[in-house]
Amino acid sequence: MESVRNIEISLLQIDPELQMREAGIDVGIVAEYAEAMSNGAQFPPIIVFSDGTHYWPGDGFHRIEANMKLGLATISAEIREGGKRDAILLAVGANANHGMRRTAADRKRSVLAMLRDPEWTRWSDREIGKRCAVDGKTVAKIRKDITSAEIPQMRTFTRNGKEHEMAVKAPILKEAPATATITGKLLAGLSDEALLAECERRGWQVAL
Repeated sequence: MESVRNIEISLLQIDPELQMREAGIDVGIVAEYAEAMSNGAQFPPIIVFSDGTHYWPGDGFHRIEANMKLGLATISAEIREGGKRDAILLAVGANANHGMRRTAADRKRSVLAMLRDPEWTRWSDREIGKRCAVDGKTVAKIRKDITSAEIPQMRTFTRNGKEHEMAVKAPILKEAPATATITGKLLAGLSDEALLAECERRGWQVAL
């Protein structure tokens, strides 16, 4: 259920992963918004997702900063049920039709946020494009351009008699395409236990 009310800014989870502006906060826009607010301008509520414990903003970061610049402790927010991932899904497409215009770098950042996620990377280029408000061909190009090490690879293995799915994500490396291909083939041929050990040796992130 959605509701609009004032919420304390201190309760908001300002997580870098929710920010889809490649350059971050634009101080000029913040100053412009703050001046407009002080002159009586009414801005639309920001959108926040609540999981019962935390409040995750999906858009409105410049409005939040403007309120803080004015010394305001609260901000008008539309509260929706959900968590951080719901906020990210909103953030990747936010500002496509309002607010400060997105740059090409902003759009790419949104697409990468989805391609680097173990679940969302499985979605079609068209669906990711729809979420990020970009063309599916743009998603396909970005998917092709980034190294395979940047996209989580899913593996299924058995531990203690139970089957688990594992996302293996290597750090972003500046490997030559040939080297990256060889690494991928090596990992694909390892047993489950050997794969876990190799990931630990290389310092790679493993999400179970």
